[in-house]
Amino acid sequence: MKFISFLILFLIFQFSNAQSITLRVLGKATYIEYAKTNGVIISFNEKELKGKKTKLTDTILSIGIKNKLIPFSKANTRNRFKFRLEENNLKTFDNILVICSDLGIKIDKIYYKIPEHKFENEDENAILAINNATSQAKIIANNLHYKIVKILNIDDDTTYADPIYDRIDIESERGKMLIRLLQLLGNRNYLKETESKNSIRQGGYNIWVTYKLKPI
Repeated sequence: MKFISFLILFLIFQFSNAQSITLRVLGKATYIEYAKTNGVIISFNEKELKGKKTKLTDTILSIGIKNKLIPFSKANTRNRFKFRLEENNLKTFDNILVICSDLGIKIDKIYYKIPEHKFENEDENAILAINNATSQAKIIANNLHYKIVKILNIDDDTTYADPIYDRIDIESERGKMLIRLLQLLGNRNYLKETESKNSIRQGGYNIWVTYKLKPI
């Protein structure tokens, strides 16, 4: 009986003196950016210029589309004349494609213009990534019978995970300009406006978060 009482007291003492632990979790956030312009490149032979091209222009104008056919190139390619037609509204653009199909017009290419990625929106993505990390940390901590006490450190691996940034005052205007320049030189601004085969662009934002845990 004395041994059992001693064992219970020992376990309680050990549990109450259990040390806190740290947990490092990678939080992730994803975002989707949509095309602001939809485009199609069509071509005609010389005979079709007065027939199909004129019908296309008249048809789209009759349904309220005022977009004009822009010559794609002055030089002919295999006696074909190419034109570019762009529309911002996706539904209207789909109607244009249907009209081209109905008139038997050759569609050479369909493309989408994705706008330049705005890095000023990264703060919102960082918050989403931290929330994602916290959700993961809570699940892990619960399985270990621990709970989160506080966040010890946030390592923005996506934006500033490079020693060169340690020497920059990122809060100053000059520091912000320098960081922007380094991002451009480092090809971080690869998300410029560009023609794409897809109407959307998906991106991700990762951030490491270190938590302090203690026993429940």
